[in-house]
Parts: sequence; structure tokens; C-alpha cells
Amino acid sequence: MRRLDIVNLVITADLKQSVDLNAVSRLQYTIFDPKIYGGRLAYIKTPGMNGKVSIFNSGKLISVGCKSTKQAIDDLQKVVEILSENKIIQPIQLKTRLRNIVALLHEPYKIDLETLSNKESVMYEPEQFPGAILKIENPKATFLIFASGKVIISGAKSFNDLKRANKKIHEITSKYA
Repeated sequence: MRRLDIVNLVITADLKQSVDLNAVSRLQYTIFDPKIYGGRLAYIKTPGMNGKVSIFNSGKLISVGCKSTKQAIDDLQKVVEILSENKIIQPIQLKTRLRNIVALLHEPYKIDLETLSNKESVMYEPEQFPGAILKIENPKATFLIFASGKVIISGAKSFNDLKRANKKIHEITSKYA
């Protein structure tokens, strides 16, 4: 039975104001090292969050590690609450944008990567990496295809694109089962 699991979503937002990362660094659950990215980035990961949120001094936010848009948006909102409660930023209503979906597809069959690599436009160098790499343009997505039948899909920017990419990779891999 085929199964598609969301592994990670990358969702961004903009606070529309700069952020004092030195002030952020004094907050609980914050990771900030001035040597990383020249001190332009901090991370917040509270025990109640599903992923972590990167905070740039420019006010940009990036949520990673969540498996649903609701989780990611909740994490971003939590960071806004923390920053505004601590008077680091002015409260703001966020507009979020889905940037990348990473999913794991479980095909119910093994895939012959050697034959796949000879017939399709994939990169496959088993001495370097145990999977084949296939990139498509419509929808834009990258696939890491493993002989076990597992396929990692990344690069989709919407759930509709993920659905289309899932269908496309199944059409390809089923020929090499």
C-alpha cells in the first residue's frame, strides 16, 4: 500500500521590523551564537513547539520541522507572542508563505535503480550515494529514490504540487518495480 508522509514544512513570515538579537539571546529556549551567520540569526524552540523558528535581525522568520501548516503557523505565532511580550518587537499579524514541503513516499515495491538510471534522466552513482536523484520541472520537485521503494520528495511549494509530484514519481517508479 502506498503511503505519503509529510516530514517537514518550511514556512516563512516577515515581522516587518528589525529584531535585536542580543535581546532575543537573553530569552529562555533561545540559541544565539554571534559567530553563526555573523550574529544575524537566532533560533527559538520552546517545549510546546513542534519545530523551531529561525529569527533574522531583519525580522524574517522561518519555521522548520513541522508536519502541518497549522503546527508551523502556531510556532510562528508563539514566537511573535514571546517577542512582543518581552517588548523586543511590536505585535503584528503575520502573513505566512509555504516555501517547501518534504515528504516520504513508501512505494509497496522495490525499485531497480540500475535500470531506472539507464532509461530515465536520473543521477545514480551507487559508490557515492545509495539513491537515484531525479529532478522535474512541472511541478518543480526533486526525488531521492531508493531501491527499498522509499522516495523522498522535496521542493514542492504547495500541497497541490506535492500531489502532482507524487503521481508523477509513481508513474515513473512503477515501471521499474
